[in-house]
Amino acid sequence: MAKFNIFRARPAGTSPVATAPVPTDVTHEGGDGYARDTRSELFLLAVANMGGEATFYESADQRDSRFAQLVHTAALSDPEWTARLLAWLRGEANMRTASLVGAAEFVHARLLFESSAGVTNRAVVDSVLQRADEPGELLAYWTSRYGRSVPKPIKRGIADAVRRLYNERAVAKWDSDARGFRMADVLNLAHPSPVAPWQGALFQHVLDVRRSSDTPVPADLRVLAARRELMAWPVEQRRALFSRPDAVEVLRSAGMTWESVAGWLQGPLTREVWEALAPSMGYMACLAEGTPVWLADGTTAPIEEVVARRLPVLSYDKAWDTRPVKYGANQGPRDHSVGTLVPTVPSAWLDTGIRPVLSIRFASGRVVDATTDHRWIRQRRAGRQAWEWTTSAELRPGDRIPAPLTAGYFGDEGDAWDGYFVGAMLGDGGMTALTPEFHGDPDDGAVAFLREYAAKHGCGVTETANGKIVRLRFPFKQWKRNPLTEVLRAYDVWGKRCEVKALPTRPFSREFWIGALSGLIDTDGCVRERVNAKGTVHGAVEYGTVSRRLAEQVSDALLRLGVTNIVRERSVRVGTGHIQGRHPIHIVEVNRATALVRLAELLDLRIGYKAAKLARLAELLAHVAPAHSEMHGYDEAVALDRIVSIEDGGERPTYCVTVEPSNVFVAAGLVTGNCLRNLRNFDEAGMSDEAAAAVAARLADPGQVARSRQFPFRFLSAYEAAPTLRWGYALDQALQLSLRNLPALPGRSLVLVDTSGSMTGLGFSARSKVSPVKAAAIFGVALGAKGEQVDVVGFADGTFRHDVKQGSSVLRGVERFLQRVGEVGHGTDIIGSLKRSYRGHDRVFIISDMQTISGPYGQGVSDVVPAHVPVYGFNLNGYQRAAYATGTAGRHEFGGLSDATFRAIPLLEAGRNADWPF
Repeated sequence: MAKFNIFRARPAGTSPVATAPVPTDVTHEGGDGYARDTRSELFLLAVANMGGEATFYESADQRDSRFAQLVHTAALSDPEWTARLLAWLRGEANMRTASLVGAAEFVHARLLFESSAGVTNRAVVDSVLQRADEPGELLAYWTSRYGRSVPKPIKRGIADAVRRLYNERAVAKWDSDARGFRMADVLNLAHPSPVAPWQGALFQHVLDVRRSSDTPVPADLRVLAARRELMAWPVEQRRALFSRPDAVEVLRSAGMTWESVAGWLQGPLTREVWEALAPSMGYMACLAEGTPVWLADGTTAPIEEVVARRLPVLSYDKAWDTRPVKYGANQGPRDHSVGTLVPTVPSAWLDTGIRPVLSIRFASGRVVDATTDHRWIRQRRAGRQAWEWTTSAELRPGDRIPAPLTAGYFGDEGDAWDGYFVGAMLGDGGMTALTPEFHGDPDDGAVAFLREYAAKHGCGVTETANGKIVRLRFPFKQWKRNPLTEVLRAYDVWGKRCEVKALPTRPFSREFWIGALSGLIDTDGCVRERVNAKGTVHGAVEYGTVSRRLAEQVSDALLRLGVTNIVRERSVRVGTGHIQGRHPIHIVEVNRATALVRLAELLDLRIGYKAAKLARLAELLAHVAPAHSEMHGYDEAVALDRIVSIEDGGERPTYCVTVEPSNVFVAAGLVTGNCLRNLRNFDEAGMSDEAAAAVAARLADPGQVARSRQFPFRFLSAYEAAPTLRWGYALDQALQLSLRNLPALPGRSLVLVDTSGSMTGLGFSARSKVSPVKAAAIFGVALGAKGEQVDVVGFADGTFRHDVKQGSSVLRGVERFLQRVGEVGHGTDIIGSLKRSYRGHDRVFIISDMQTISGPYGQGVSDVVPAHVPVYGFNLNGYQRAAYATGTAGRHEFGGLSDATFRAIPLLEAGRNADWPF
């Protein structure tokens, strides 16, 4: 008779949370206790540890001490794993306090034992600081535990974070004398270097205000200046603001959150106030930090700088025709024109926090990191020609996004002569010695230009022949400043190595850019021409550099001048190809016929054979109309860039702006779109149904929920607090969306939900009304509503069956379940409950704190549930001992207050191994 090769036999996957195979201790209720390894115990405690909070079986001091000791052990034995855990805790798991405490203890342990293996302490500290108040929070924890001496890794990690996090709005929101460590204290301790002049001014102002609150606000700090002006309004005049149409913009320009408005008004928030504030309180779609946004002076600025400095952007002057396509008679013509790019002051600049992003790569080589709900305009995939709105989550490889070709806005710095000189020197010049030098063919126009440019500036020229190449040096009078060196210094290119060469972000004129592009292509570019088998002429102009930044600047400048291009990367092989160069080459290529004709009209190439070849190409290709696949009948003011891949981009700080009337602006050389709380206050103030409907729609939006990273139980709390039912459906949808990682498994499943006293006695924190049983009920009922045949059973000393229909409301189901808590006692009897409830199910879920009493006659979980049936425990408190052996043989355990770790279940169901979620 077969013992192993039975009908239900299937491969068993392993899971990361592992215990000893036999009990070595007891649980808090006296049942068999299985010891976990360090990583497993730390993980389960970390995902449920609010920091400084007691639970039913552990005091706050015991819990914090155990957490710190586990971090110390893990930091020394496996620093890289621990660093990944801490970063994930602060990001996806959203456990703010545990990650900050963990980072501090990580550094302390490694300094104490003089360990430097793996990651740097500085990087770990930086990774867990994701909000502007957290550097002060970390310093407060460290000094309260280890004294006033703060080690360098902590200071440097904080300095890195401060450079990312501190801006005017952060100062307005988080800098308060109610905090032990104010932002000035953080600056004095960490000494961060500002990333830009505006941040330097901000740092100095924060320090000055700490010494004297009456310090004038510098003119460059417009948000803080507007806030101070607003605070000076007489109290009796403040409420009148909300009768004005620009009320929202006035508050936004001063960095006023709804919390600060409540204090500013010094009175109740009325219906008019809430309806004015509600739009700015919702979720927003956004772009990741570092995304370059086109400005009106011909420069770009990272999106975070645009938001911090409230800069105007380039946007179209009309709304695009994005009406849904309808077929049949009387539909009317579509408007394919896109209007004109014009400088536009956004109506809102938004800092939307740390969010998951998608990394979207285009055929042009451009890459944009955007949240899943960020809006785009794309070419309709099939059928009638049309633009349509979509989101990042709905984009697919092959979709085409518009790119502007008519940005007629440049600055006024520099002329064509300076541009060509700087471009040529960036290409074949030497700018790291005492005297500038240039290498070229003595008979071509580039060398002739350099001679003439040097003479114009009073510099001599010495020439040294080296075969067909001549080396030009430009000496000047001894002890005097070299004029050519000063030109190069003025354009901030002197002394830079090849891999970091780039032009500064300055408002250069159109003529300067044309000159610079001509010099770059003359020196480091080429013009190619080929004829295919059919006799068709094809051509390309290529520019190559090892500086990625310079390649991006060239690509951007070409696009602003109406020349489509692509950027690609190629590794360099040396000799026979066995040795790879240290830096890859970034190649900017122009290969469209219409773009080549346009480029030939713009450039003033001085190297004869290149100029002649480009002119010939332009003559041969002049008859070619814009390619159907490129323009597809749309306004020739835009081209289309094809998406080639979309990947997970992790979590990044995100920002956005809102512009009218088109609701689009230009970022990374592409046309992109603009971008739950207080329900009781809304109702009590008498918010209108129309305004409430708009808030509810945002609450239930999948992208908004995903970006908010709210714990699922937060939506239950909002539901319990809301005095009317008009929010119920939206909150239920939001709750279910926040549980998207819960599997919808086939067959029969048993879900046991612990309702014992240890699950109901205390909340997750001293201020929280949410107890572990509420979180357990949410997970249990949601599993019941998503699965095929799920038996949801509450248990304590006994059991009760709770009917949950597939597809039913989770919030209503949880509400009914919680009314039955206490119905079957207050103990924790996992083994007895399994004996009473298991009836040949395909799998078992146990949602509990796992502190069970002993089973009858020494029985354990595997004595009640057959070995081939998987048992998934979901631990909500992370106590030291497990209720059964886990990690192998169909016995698994997860934990946390979000659905993140549920992602492992489909893998285990398929017989595959599951790993840590980070």
